[in-house]
Amino acid sequence: MNKAAAQEPETGQDDTPLIVDLDADLLRGNLSAEIFWSAMRQDWARALSRRGLDQAADLLDIAHLPYHRPTLDRCEAARAEGRRVVLVTSGPAALAEAVARELGCFDGAEGGHGARKPTPAGQTRAADLLRAMRPHQWVKNLLVFLPLVVAHRFDALTFGWSLVAFVSFGLIASAVYLVNDLIDLPADRRHESKRNRPFASGRLPLRVGTWMAPGLFAAGLALAALSGPALFAVMALYALTTTAYSLRLKGTLAADVLVLAVLYTLRIIAGAAATGIIPSMWLLSFSIFLFLSLAAVKRVAELVDHEQNGAQRKVAGRAYVAEDRPVVAMIATSSGFLAVLVLALYIDSPDVRGQYGMPQILWGICLVLLFWVSRIVLLAYRGLVDQDPVVFALTDRTSQVTGLVTAALFVAAIIA
Repeated sequence: MNKAAAQEPETGQDDTPLIVDLDADLLRGNLSAEIFWSAMRQDWARALSRRGLDQAADLLDIAHLPYHRPTLDRCEAARAEGRRVVLVTSGPAALAEAVARELGCFDGAEGGHGARKPTPAGQTRAADLLRAMRPHQWVKNLLVFLPLVVAHRFDALTFGWSLVAFVSFGLIASAVYLVNDLIDLPADRRHESKRNRPFASGRLPLRVGTWMAPGLFAAGLALAALSGPALFAVMALYALTTTAYSLRLKGTLAADVLVLAVLYTLRIIAGAAATGIIPSMWLLSFSIFLFLSLAAVKRVAELVDHEQNGAQRKVAGRAYVAEDRPVVAMIATSSGFLAVLVLALYIDSPDVRGQYGMPQILWGICLVLLFWVSRIVLLAYRGLVDQDPVVFALTDRTSQVTGLVTAALFVAAIIA
């Protein structure tokens, strides 16, 4: 805030207007980042080329921007003292005028002012940085160890290269979560719980995410390169696909859940690439169907949450409407059952008989998975599943027991 304008006289009423900078004071230096990510939502190619950013300012969700509360309190106090409060910006005057109308605590708005250095917003909290990176989601990357497990290659070298793939995936996945949060800012700020996320709430400056995302992408790809060209190629494909998903594909009907299934399967392919293990078509087919099922479960959960909150007919940022819920649930159920069918056919194949002491025990896993898939689809349909089924499975007691039973059956089939 302009110190000269905000200074109080020792005696008498201060007639000096209070000058508030939209970027430096109200948004704590995030205006340019808000405009950039608004442009990315509309046309990422134009945004990256820096073309059309002025027009993107008109697309800002003015009502839900994370305005600095102490600055607004200071404006209200100044008006109560009889002082004139003016909002200024280095950008278009129309932007300042729109914000002034929305907030209702300014007597005037002007554009074209020279940009000031933002008022320090305090230290960026490590907890907010960590939360934005979502390290708990790294549990999904344990899929890179699946080729090792299925091939019964439990030596230290194979485990070490799988671990490299795991960390590489974690870094790139965290970069993707940052991009997702920055792209989804308007929808998140309207959501009952997502509005508390670090970027949406304003606790974490957008500029931090703007440089952290490419940094994490680069670190993940550099780590993958240590393993060789195969893992690097898989990770580069994952980075491109998941970025395309964030920018465009997650709003495409049916393609979004298929892409999610492919992204999960790429984790298995990455584990195979890092260790030199050739994944069987049985494993890849099982993965595609199972994760297509979980992706559809996630959409069912979103639709139920959307309906319970009484929001618009169409889910923000998605291609689905409330009436799609039965069909999406059917996709989740049928895909899950197809995954179990693939597993059953695999158990009956000649390859299995030479790898397991008593492969018949593996049929128990089919029954466990049939139960688990049926249960999670029904719970999602009732609105009892978190919007991320993986997070739900980690915290749900029945799912935990199911996982332990599956592991026990697998070990028993080997050693029997």
